[in-house]
This record gives sequence, C-alpha cells and structure tokens, in this order.
Amino acid sequence: MKLFKRFSLTLIASLSIFAPLLQAANPAEAKTIGRTVREMPELSSFLQLLEKTGIGSILSESTSASYTVFAPIDAAFKKLPKGTVETLLDPRNDDRLEEVFGFHVKETSEAPIFIEKYSLLRMTTRQFLSVNYKDKKIGDARFTGSVIPCSNGVIYLIDKVLTPTTDDLFQRLQKDGRFTIFTKAITASRQGKLFQNMHSLYTTFAPTDEAFKKLPANTLESLFLPENDERLEDIIKHHITEQVYAYGKSSGNRRSLGVSDVTPFSAFGQQLNFKLHGKHATIDGAKITETDIPCANGIIHVIDNVILPSENSLLELIKGEKRFSTLTRLLSETGLDLPLASSRNTLTIFAPVNEAWEKEPYKSLVKNLENSGGEALYGVLARHVIVGKHVSENPKPYNKLRTIHGAPIYLTQGEGKSKISGIRIINSDTEAFNGLVNAIGSVIKDPMELPEKDISTVDAILFVQNSLKEGSELYNKGEYEASWRNYIVRGNEFLTKYSKFASSSQSNKVRAVIFDDQPVAQLAKEAWASRNVFRDLLRELEQREDRIVDSYLMQVPNKSRFGR
Repeated sequence: MKLFKRFSLTLIASLSIFAPLLQAANPAEAKTIGRTVREMPELSSFLQLLEKTGIGSILSESTSASYTVFAPIDAAFKKLPKGTVETLLDPRNDDRLEEVFGFHVKETSEAPIFIEKYSLLRMTTRQFLSVNYKDKKIGDARFTGSVIPCSNGVIYLIDKVLTPTTDDLFQRLQKDGRFTIFTKAITASRQGKLFQNMHSLYTTFAPTDEAFKKLPANTLESLFLPENDERLEDIIKHHITEQVYAYGKSSGNRRSLGVSDVTPFSAFGQQLNFKLHGKHATIDGAKITETDIPCANGIIHVIDNVILPSENSLLELIKGEKRFSTLTRLLSETGLDLPLASSRNTLTIFAPVNEAWEKEPYKSLVKNLENSGGEALYGVLARHVIVGKHVSENPKPYNKLRTIHGAPIYLTQGEGKSKISGIRIINSDTEAFNGLVNAIGSVIKDPMELPEKDISTVDAILFVQNSLKEGSELYNKGEYEASWRNYIVRGNEFLTKYSKFASSSQSNKVRAVIFDDQPVAQLAKEAWASRNVFRDLLRELEQREDRIVDSYLMQVPNKSRFGR
C-alpha cells in the first residue's frame, strides 16, 4: 500500500510538471480542471463560482497553460455566513467574485513536491497566500482529500473558502494588537502613506510593543517629541523595504532573505543585514520571531527589537570596540582614519582584531613602527579597505574586489561561510553611515606576494575541465543540489578570471545558469543544464586554442603538423 501511495504521488508530480507537454489533441475532450470539478459532487458550490468567472472559463476550455487550483469542498461553503454565496453570484458583485475565485488559483501547475517547499504562493490576483504543506495549512484553511491531476493543471481540496485580504500593511498592523506603538510611530512620522501604498509591494519588519519597551524609557518618549521628527521618520523608514523578501521560498518571487547576492535596502537608504544563526535569524541584529504574514501590498515579518539606522562613521564603529584598539592606533598613524570618518566616500573595511597583529611579520612591524615608517604600514592597511559597500554575509560565491590602491582580493562564500582572501570573516556587515565593517582574525597577506597569474586559454580550458569533473562526480553520487551549486561557484569564478577568453554569448549563457533562482525541486535538471553550458563553453575554448595553434603553425612552415 505504501509503495502504491508513493507511486501515485510520483505520478501526480510528473503529470503536474509535464502537463503543458501532455495536452490532449482535442481540447474539447481533455479532462481539464473545469470538467473535473463538474464531475465531483463535493465541489458543487465551487462549480457555481467557476461557471460565472472569466478564469473559470479558461480552466474549463484551455489546455494552452497550466494552473493550480485550491478548491473548497461543499462543507467549506456551509461555514460561510448565510447568503454569502448568493451575494457573490449577484451580477453587481462580478468584480468581487473574480477576486475571490482568483485567490484560489495560481498560474502554473505545482505538484506536491513543489508546494511543500514554499512558504508563500503568488495567486492570479497578485496577492500572496501563506502555505505550509507539511502541516496541511494554506491561509486559514487546511488541505483535505487527494491531489487531483488534470490535463491543464492540478486540484487541491481544502476545507475553507479563502478570502483575499484587503488590508494593507498599516491596517494589518493596527488590527493585530501587538504593534500599537509601531503604528503610533508610523502615524507620528507621517509615513502612513508608505505603508498603505497599493501601487507597489513592500516588506515590513515590525517590532512589537515589547520590542519598543526594550528601548531606554527616555529614548522611547523622546522619539515622539517635535524636535525629533526627523529621527523618528528615519527609524520608521528603516523598518520597511520595497519588494517582497520572503523568509522561506516564494513562488512568483525570486527574492528571499539569505539568498546569494540578495540584500534588501530600507526606505531610509541603508541595507538590512539578514543573518541566519542556527534555527533562528536576525535582521540588523533583531530576532525574527514570525515570518511571511501576507497583506494586500506585501508581507510582514515580526521582530523582537527596534532596528535603528546607523548614525556612526566607520571610524567610530572601530573605535567603539576594544578588539580593534590596535587597528585604531595604526589607522591614525597612516592617516587612513580620515577617510573612514568622512561621509564623502563609501568604504568596506575588513578589520583585523588585536590578536591578528600579534602574528609575524606584523608584530615586528607594529613594534618597530618608528623605524619601519608609515609607508610600509600603509601598504598593509590599504589591503583591508575597499571602495564601496560589498556585502559579506550573503555574497555571490566568488567576488573579485579591488583595494583602495588597486590590488585584487577575493571575497568567497562556501557552506554558509564567507572568507576574504581565504580568511574567515568573524562578524560581517556591521553598518556605518559611510560603509561596512567586517571583523577578521588575520591580516590579509600582501597581494604583491601572490600576483595574479598571466593566464592563457589553456588555463581557462583546464579550469572548465576540472569544473565538469567535479560537477559530474557529485551528480553521479546523486548529490544534485551540490552539483548545481558547484557549477554556480565555478561559473562565478570563471567569469571573474577567464571571461575574456569566451564569447559574449557564451558568457551570457554561463551567467544564466549560475543565477540562483531558488528552485525547490528538479535540482538534477538544474545541474544537468549547468553541465551542458559548461560543456559548450569547453568546446568553444578548445576551438579557440586550436585556431591560435594553427595560426602559429602557419607562420612556422617547418613545424610538423601531424594530426592537425
């Protein structure tokens, strides 16, 4: 029985995934979602709505696209207030009927193996719906019965009628009861329109009343004084960011917190730094206690502290920590403290802690500073300062950065750990108004000691060959996600080091397959697609090398050309 059940689920998944490819020759004879609903007595009430809506007609007649439908059973409609269905079916309420029905339909067919990975679904109404398939929850309803594959999608049965929310972020916060101080502050800062804007989507990090009460009493009271209007406005703006940044996977949305190279910026203009600590996560140091609450114009994450935009400079941040006391002194000795205090330039500094300077040869350099002179020290410190903001917590897997004196250093990430030139970053992305501070445990070695190699096409070929070998070994072990992610890392490194040897079209193909679009299943397919692009890249590079060799041999006619 268990084997049959597993086979059935696999078959459903396969049918759902390939539904667009397995269309009936004659749509009039296809077992569409609409015709399937008509054959199910327990969906008679849902059928009434389907037959009166435009999208219902598409679900019945079209096989050119696929859909996922969450269909409330008749018992779900009986839970509604008396007369609700009749009101929806009234021709005067056609727009509301389309909205309610559309909130039960998702464009594209989603098999259970996909649905169970999502925390949010984007419906045809463009609103988000929370889902937890493992706990059988969707919105305030529960999944019930079997999953039903159709020729143009799939049907899930649910025990309640889903009601699309009309509450914007501000209204949702007001009705919750946990955010009275936050909503008062939004109103006092005159930012209500930002939270109520229905022309865009937003993510709000909402501090509870308990979070505000953690602030010193005089600080909380002072925020509402007229002379602090600008400060209050800055704080409120720092709790909201444009676009939806889901905590979990979100269908129809490629931005999730913690995804490589995805960093939200608040409406205030500073970035919001997301970090994962085991089983819990933080945003700008505040713990996220509840996630992915849908609203009409975005989502809400609940946090346990108020997050304050930074008012300190890079130099002030470094001076404020004892572990950087040696660095503070050395910055002063070289004059680098001035740009780190200025608001004219945005910088990222990889800051060695005191213990790092106790290692040779830096210990002797610091000890004999008067004899060695500031020039040598400047050369060391300049390796640690980068122009611009470069996020270290969730960066691309491989990044080539340039120091303020032009030398290359490499920011990499693997297995959730970020490194700069091979050195583990202890604490990442502490934000100042003029940049970011990253604490590191060692001094970065002089890039002049390890110069960039004069690379050739052969180097590029060897790199791609090794990438294919590594990816194939992981794939053959059944480690499909590891294989795909290895291609992402190697692809980023290839574009950084060897892109000059590839055509622009081939480089674009590499960029396409190394983009993390957060797939929730079919990772073997993702790995295989990446492998094919790397294989084509190798062929192009080998042909390029052959042309170079042939050109050389044409100029040296006495050289043997056997086998060419």
